[in-house]
Amino acid sequence: MTPCPAAILGPLLAASLACASGRTGWEEVRVPEVHLETLPTGAEVDVDGAPAGRSPLSFPVREPMRTYRIRARVAGFEPLEVAIEGDRLAGGRLDLVLRPAGFGSQRRLDLGEPAGLAQAAMALLRAGKPREALAFADASLAVGETPLAHKAAGEAHRKLGNQNRAVQHYSAYVDLVPDAPDRKQIEDAIAAVRGDVTVSPPR
Repeated sequence: MTPCPAAILGPLLAASLACASGRTGWEEVRVPEVHLETLPTGAEVDVDGAPAGRSPLSFPVREPMRTYRIRARVAGFEPLEVAIEGDRLAGGRLDLVLRPAGFGSQRRLDLGEPAGLAQAAMALLRAGKPREALAFADASLAVGETPLAHKAAGEAHRKLGNQNRAVQHYSAYVDLVPDAPDRKQIEDAIAAVRGDVTVSPPR
């Protein structure tokens, strides 16, 4: 290797390039990683066919010029597989949203689409998965307040025994849709968990 000029030796040393030793060992270079999260959390993740662990997790991106194949699976959801170039993964974050089994491939489902997430939450409630439904409803409300997401969150909280939170979301639902066709059922649900809660009359 060509010796480093004296004028730039100091900055190079400060940048940990180890020019004085003649080379930099691969172990001295920090390999970029990607942080991966899934909805629902706890999915089993494979990277290029090898188990990587359960989400959330991070894994190294050693070859930014090639494509990485990532597969996530969890019971009750359709397996999801994506292929992404390493230079898009390195140093970043990847969020994967799995479809509930039977949800249908025609409906858009990603973290930026609150309506689809709310519909998935309702599907999970019908499948008897209130904890997963709540995760999808919360993800929906994080990107946009929709009546259906509040309704799903209220039902999920009620099934999980979080009565006060259930009332909050049920009340938000009827406030957003005062003439909802199921208003009477929601009011009955509110009365069942907290008899002292009053709901404003329909406009």
